[in-house]
Parts: sequence; structure tokens; C-alpha cells
Amino acid sequence: MSDVFEGAMGRGAGRRVAAALAALLVLAGCASDGELTATSTVGQFLRGTTAEPTTIDPELITPTIGCPTITINPGTEALRREDGSGGADALRWQASIVRTARECTLIGEGEGEGEGEGASVAVRVGVSGRVIEGSRGAPEVVELPLRIAVREGGEVTYSRLHNVRVALEGVSQPWAFVDENVRVSSPEAEIIVGFDG
Repeated sequence: MSDVFEGAMGRGAGRRVAAALAALLVLAGCASDGELTATSTVGQFLRGTTAEPTTIDPELITPTIGCPTITINPGTEALRREDGSGGADALRWQASIVRTARECTLIGEGEGEGEGEGASVAVRVGVSGRVIEGSRGAPEVVELPLRIAVREGGEVTYSRLHNVRVALEGVSQPWAFVDENVRVSSPEAEIIVGFDG
């Protein structure tokens, strides 16, 4: 076996690897009861310390939370406002939804914590996009009618219309909004966002 190591790694390196393997086998033979445990000689050698192994309290491990998906309602990802003239250059401004995000926290009924019956998931829903000024000129502030809703098992359990005010500074302005009040009872719920009207 040492010939294989010497051929692949060079003569000196092959001898060092073979010596380390031999030492490990000797230590394994000296292990109490012949068992390889964290506190045995070999276990201490592999861990690189003689200190007692520590145990992690399972209560300190944060459970994995299923987070619902976010869908932009088809046909509601853009919003246009025109001046009423009906011409090709009648556009005052146009807004779009570009990104969505969510952050989930497990909460319990009443106390705000726990995994028992009545536990639900609090979701921070973020929506962002851009407003672009049209050829007719936009007002200094535009209001975006943004709706955020939750559908669970075919039933709408949450629906709120937010008027997001965007101050225009230049011909193109990013905007963002976060709804802190969304609650779902199951990670299979669907969060739906889009412009109203």
C-alpha cells in the first residue's frame, strides 16, 4: 500500500500518510472496549481535543418554518394613468411590480409563540417596483392601489388594499411597501399581490 502512496504523492509524503494511518490503527486498538466513541482515545484524537463533548439543547434549535408562496395576480402587475385625451401620447405615468419577498415567523394563539394547536405563521410581505413618468407629465406624488390577499383552501382569508404614496423625483422612481399584518394557518396558503384598478 505504501508503494501506491509513494507513487501518487512522492516518497516522503507517502511515508507520512502511512505512518499516520498506522498510528490511528494503534490508537483504535487501545480504545476502551474496542468502541470508537467521542470520549475514547481515538474519538479525542479525531476531534482534536480531550475536552468533554458538548450537547446542544434541542429547545435552542429554531424549527424550520414553511413559508407560503407569493404570486402576482395575472394582469395586475402594471398600472397606467392617462390624461383622458385618448391619444398615443396620453400617458401621465405607469407603475409596475418588479419583485416580491416574504419573511415568516411561527406564532401561537394569544401568546405569540409556540407550535401547539392554534399556532399560525406571521408573514411580512414585501412588494417593490418602479414608477415611470409619461409624456404628459406625472404629478409630484402618485398613489398606487396595491392589494395583498391570502387564499387558503379556495377561501380568501385576508385581503387589504394599501394606498402606497410615491414621491416622483425624476422620470423613473423605485418604490417599495411591506405589509406586516399577514397571517396564515398553513404554509400551503397562497399570497396574492397586484394593483387594484
